[in-house]
Amino acid sequence: MVRRILFVLLAVPGALIAQIPPGVQAERADYAQWLQTSPSSPYAAVFFGALSGELVFGPGAQAALRRAPAATLSQGARGLGLVTESGPRPVPRNREVTLGDWRLRVSPVPSGDMVTVYAPMTEEVDHPGWFPYRADLVVVGELKRPSRADERAILGLDGVEIRASLAGTFTARVLSEDVSLTAYRIPVPGSEEEEVTVFYRDGTSGAETYPPGRFAVLLPLGGGRYRLDLNRSRNPFCAYNPRFPCPLPWPGNTLQVRVEAGELYKTAND
Repeated sequence: MVRRILFVLLAVPGALIAQIPPGVQAERADYAQWLQTSPSSPYAAVFFGALSGELVFGPGAQAALRRAPAATLSQGARGLGLVTESGPRPVPRNREVTLGDWRLRVSPVPSGDMVTVYAPMTEEVDHPGWFPYRADLVVVGELKRPSRADERAILGLDGVEIRASLAGTFTARVLSEDVSLTAYRIPVPGSEEEEVTVFYRDGTSGAETYPPGRFAVLLPLGGGRYRLDLNRSRNPFCAYNPRFPCPLPWPGNTLQVRVEAGELYKTAND
């Protein structure tokens, strides 16, 4: 099946548009290709929910899982296990597990385990594209450390609840506005790494971009200074598939200016 990658270019004054760096161009193409073709793309998700007791696949399962091969996922004395027609096998957390041509992933959360199930995609999907690259929306600022430790449960980009620690307040100038954005250290799923991340809204939210907001990562430059490339802003997974829960806008992280950079929301066919 042929899948299309759409690069939607909106009208932006020509003087503000810069040539897209090769690394960013490749990153965008790879991400769009992953969204459109990966067996574990958020577009392919048919189930997202808590593991309570056991989760049944195949005949007798809930509607979203009836076409899957027959199996049962449950928590036993020896940990998570999947019983199929071929017998039982262990299920590691934070790793994809195949079930025929279906896939599942168990993510640990503070309240237990969340399960995401992916079915083979049968329809073409269009990536919504990005704004044209703008060099003036790559900003450098300072990250003021918090006066005390602050850890809380928040929803990550993939809709999974995580424990995130407050990284501080990022201050910079974005276009004509001095901004102060709350940043958290968010664990990278399946690794021991963390990314200093902001989730923000701006003047495009609810129009060209996803209403609740977009994620962007701060890159350390040393000496307490960080670079925020708003051209790399991405949607949470709920923008592609309503089965994923959406993060709430982080208090105070609303910019009055229009950040015409990063990932769009609507596709060219909408």
